[in-house]
Amino acid sequence: MSRLRALLTLGAAGLLCGGCVAAAIPIVAGGSMAGKQIFGDDKKPEPTPEPVAAATPAPAEPVGDPTATLTTPEARALALRLQASAAASRPAAPASAESAAASLQAYQSLWAYVERQVAARKAGEAVRSVVLAEGATLDAPRYVPCDAKPFAILFDLDESAAGSDPDARFRRWVGDGSDEVSAVPGAVEGVDALRREGVQAIFTSARRPSGNNAAAAMLAKIGFGEFVPGKTLILRGGEPPISGDQVRRTVAASYCVVAIVGDALGDFSDTFDAGDAARRPAAATETMVAPLWGAGWFLLPNPVRSTAAPTTELPKE
Repeated sequence: MSRLRALLTLGAAGLLCGGCVAAAIPIVAGGSMAGKQIFGDDKKPEPTPEPVAAATPAPAEPVGDPTATLTTPEARALALRLQASAAASRPAAPASAESAAASLQAYQSLWAYVERQVAARKAGEAVRSVVLAEGATLDAPRYVPCDAKPFAILFDLDESAAGSDPDARFRRWVGDGSDEVSAVPGAVEGVDALRREGVQAIFTSARRPSGNNAAAAMLAKIGFGEFVPGKTLILRGGEPPISGDQVRRTVAASYCVVAIVGDALGDFSDTFDAGDAARRPAAATETMVAPLWGAGWFLLPNPVRSTAAPTTELPKE
């Protein structure tokens, strides 16, 4: 009966915004679409004419310089920044084409949903937060009010053994510059697209706050841009640790959190991990929060993935 009620709620409420037109996330797929959008030119380059004998040779661009054909200072500066970021990052471990496509598909779905919420607010429609209010339950959910607060999305950074990569444990990267990590396909482009729409990306982790600066540097190194420790990068470990629900509600006090991204149920509500483990699957699918999956709650690959060889040992933080 709870599942039926949940599905009826989904159909009746339209889950935050109905009838809005979704647009595709500007994901770099093979470099083609992003190249057209960033550099504003989808034409094939004109062939370089053969130099005449009397002509003074032009200074040669460095071999392999991908920015040599860019014509505007802004485009060239952006490409140089991306080139430097890529050179600084460690190479990613081999992944299947299917897993890469699945990651792109997942982040595309997230972007399409968030863009509908942006369009809804611009049209004067009410938009609902997806952070459960204090005292709410999975069978009787209530949400922190959005009011006119700016939009934000919460991303969990910790790979869990039960989540997107069973071989990766969250202590496998520590953010001190020595880690072998990369961004999953679609994540960097997705975060960039969110920021262009005025949506704040906030990353959270169960690591200790002492690693804030190193973690922020790691995220910048692999292409995610700048994060402010304690504001847009929240490490909640320590003695005692801050609960996930407390972090979510603290963020929701200043932002309208229209989406949460994680790879384990506890990334969305501590209630999932507080009850009987045998009832955990039913808690995700047989309660009144079931309609949120894919419509505010997104079980996606973590934005940052360890590329180190699997190990049974857990390095110190």
